[in-house]
Amino acid sequence: MKNSFLKVFFLLTCLVFTGFSCQSASVSNKTNNSVSNTVNSAPTVNAAVTPPTNIPVASENISVSEPLLKAVVSNPIHVVGQARVFENVVSWRIKDAGGKIITSGTTEAAASDMGQFGPFDFWVVVPASLFASDVALTNKNITLEVFQASAKDGSDKDLVSVPLVLDRLDTTDLKVYFHNNKMDPEITCTTVYSVTRKIIATASPARAAMILLLQGTTSLETANHYSTVIPFRSYLKDISLSVDGVVTVDLDGVIAAPLGGSCLVSGISAEIENTLKQFSTVKEVKILIDGKADALQP
Repeated sequence: MKNSFLKVFFLLTCLVFTGFSCQSASVSNKTNNSVSNTVNSAPTVNAAVTPPTNIPVASENISVSEPLLKAVVSNPIHVVGQARVFENVVSWRIKDAGGKIITSGTTEAAASDMGQFGPFDFWVVVPASLFASDVALTNKNITLEVFQASAKDGSDKDLVSVPLVLDRLDTTDLKVYFHNNKMDPEITCTTVYSVTRKIIATASPARAAMILLLQGTTSLETANHYSTVIPFRSYLKDISLSVDGVVTVDLDGVIAAPLGGSCLVSGISAEIENTLKQFSTVKEVKILIDGKADALQP
C-alpha cells in the first residue's frame, strides 16, 4: 500500500511540476511519446470555442497537421507538418489577436532531395509579451503562421495560417543559462550565467526551458554579452525523467556533427545541465545525441 502511494505521488510530481514523462530508474536510449502526449493534453476553457477540424491546413508547398485548426493549445505548442521549400528552411511565427508578432523563428524540413516534401516537427514556446516589447499578452486567441521566406525579396510564400486558442494567460519565469564574456573575461569553459524569460505558464517547464536554450540568446541578451556555444539548428527530440531524478535529453540537428574541442563540449554540457538543474526534481542530467549515449564528443 505504501509503495503504491509513493508511485502515485511521484507520477503526480513529474506531471504537475516538470511536465516530464516518468520512467523507471533505467532510462532507455529510445525516445518515447509519453512526453508529447502529456504536454499536448490541453485543458478545456470555459468559453464557447469552435471545435477543431481534423483536416490539415495547407498551401501548395506547406501543410500543418498539428495543431488542428481552432484547437485549444498548451504552452509549448507542438507543430507538425510537411514542406517542400527552398533549402528546406521553414519559417514560423505566432501572432496575437490584433495581428502583432509574439515570437518567430525557423526550422528545417527533412526532405530527402530537392523538390520533395519533407516532414518538420518542432515546439514553440509562447512568451508572456509581444516580440521585442513589454506589452503583455491579454487575449487567448492567437494565430500560428508557417511559411517560406522568398529567396528573392524575403516576402511570405506558401503561407499557412492556423487560428488557435491558448488554454491560459497566467505567466511563469524560467531561467536559461548562457556564457558571458564580460562576467567571465577569461572565458572558462563551464562558467555560465542565468537570464530570466517570462512565458505563458506551462505544465512542462523543463521542456520549455530546453527549447528556449536551443533557440539561443535574444538581441538584448547578446548586447549584454551573453552567448551560447550550442550549434545553431540543434533540436530537442525528447526529454524524460526517471524515478531517481535523472533527466535524459535527446538532441539532434547540427549538434550531431563533429565538434571542435573539449572546451566546446564542456560548454554545451554546462548550458544544458544548469538550465535543467534549476528544477528541484532534477538530480542528474544525461545528454543523448540522436538516441546515442556518450555521443557528445569533440
